[in-house]
Amino acid sequence: MGVIQRQGLQSAVISYAGMLTGFLSLLIIQPWLLSAEEIGLTRVLYSFSFLISTVLPLSAVNITTKFFPRFRNPEKKHHGFLGLTLLFPIVGAAIVFPILYLLKEPIINRYIDESPLFVEYLLYAFPLSLMLAAISVINNYLFAIFRPLLPALAQEVLIRLFFILLIVFYAQGWLSLDEFVLAYVGTFLLQIIILGVQIVRIGNYSLIPNFKVFTQPVIREMTVFGFTVFGAGIASMAIKLLDAVILGQYVPLALVGVYGIAAFIPTFIEAPVNALDKVANSRIAHSWETGDMENIKEIYYKSSRYLYVLGGFLFLMVVLNVKFLFTLLPSIFMAGIPVVKILSLAALFNLMTGSNTAIIFNSSRFKAGAAAIISVAVVNLIILYLLIPEFGLVGAAWATCISSFSYNFFKFGFIWLRFKLQPFDLRTLYITGAILASYFVTSFLPLFGNMVLDVLTHAALGSFIYGLIIWYSRAADDLKDLLPFAKKKVE
Repeated sequence: MGVIQRQGLQSAVISYAGMLTGFLSLLIIQPWLLSAEEIGLTRVLYSFSFLISTVLPLSAVNITTKFFPRFRNPEKKHHGFLGLTLLFPIVGAAIVFPILYLLKEPIINRYIDESPLFVEYLLYAFPLSLMLAAISVINNYLFAIFRPLLPALAQEVLIRLFFILLIVFYAQGWLSLDEFVLAYVGTFLLQIIILGVQIVRIGNYSLIPNFKVFTQPVIREMTVFGFTVFGAGIASMAIKLLDAVILGQYVPLALVGVYGIAAFIPTFIEAPVNALDKVANSRIAHSWETGDMENIKEIYYKSSRYLYVLGGFLFLMVVLNVKFLFTLLPSIFMAGIPVVKILSLAALFNLMTGSNTAIIFNSSRFKAGAAAIISVAVVNLIILYLLIPEFGLVGAAWATCISSFSYNFFKFGFIWLRFKLQPFDLRTLYITGAILASYFVTSFLPLFGNMVLDVLTHAALGSFIYGLIIWYSRAADDLKDLLPFAKKKVE
């Protein structure tokens, strides 16, 4: 697990640099330089386009993760695997775009009352979704050849910095709204160019598939797998993005912007699992291919422990201080505080269950995982339509939280029953106890009426109690290899 630890930590550093950049953008720059409606426009446009982009690759991303280890051969340029996967979003666009264009009027009718600005820029979703699809395919190819850092840096940091620059230009009046939206879409083309340069620098690639290797039986096997997890990929993204898309049908675009700001904050908690998955996913796929069950077990158990310890701390920092941080924003954004707390619960449970998705979808039992996530997505859609009209932003948050909990419960139970693996023990209870104790004790702190002082005192006391319990309960002794200075004290 040494390489995974090293690359996982490097990815985590990049992810948190991206989080800080996103924090600067979403919590400081956007609320003061853009209107809530303009924030809502970018949120809905991105979410809508991202949902389309999950369809366009026709599961090429999942096919790469599972099958690339079989064809890995740098001397033979991996038999043109990159060229094969890039064909998928092109074919997908040829199928999906005409259907979407025919459905344009019904889509417009769903948004015209509450989100007319989104309707005005609806056609931008076509090129944006195609670029997002291409980015996902190229990113996954780089992950498969164990080069995850530049894709992470481009996506998490560079593109966000460029977007901040665009916001400043727009706020200064140097860009019209039309030019601003066009440039926003263009940032993703810039990301494709960056990734393309990286592939050229690495070499050992070919855009021409070797169909002597990709024979008809191989293509058939890939197709069966691809179509099985195709719905799963759509469902996974739907659970994450449908809340904003459906909100735009029932609440003003300004409130969608509020929800977008609030929903961003819990991603700070989930950053470690996203960073680890970028590294561990390909490693787990390779382990299944070679039958290395011990490596899969080690990744699963350690990922759960590492992520829960770190996630518990991040969860506390978010939920204890969110009400103070939101005082920095215009008053309309205060409605997002309960959204942050609800979605933070879902994020924490996701970290607690470790790298479970990669284990299921790279195994021979991937069909069960696909069926489960599709079912959860359908339930999520139903709950969203039930709760959003009645409870607005909070209803959207609870629907997403319930769906996330349900899916992770299934994955945990399935891995336990089918593969006899479950990563929890007494130390899991200690970590849970540390989170609860830190939260309830710190909640009784008096308020000083000064945002900086309130944040510092709550963060300090919460960190102290949490760290003390974790240390003396030995709940995190698995981390001693990452903390050499503490090794003797923990052993």
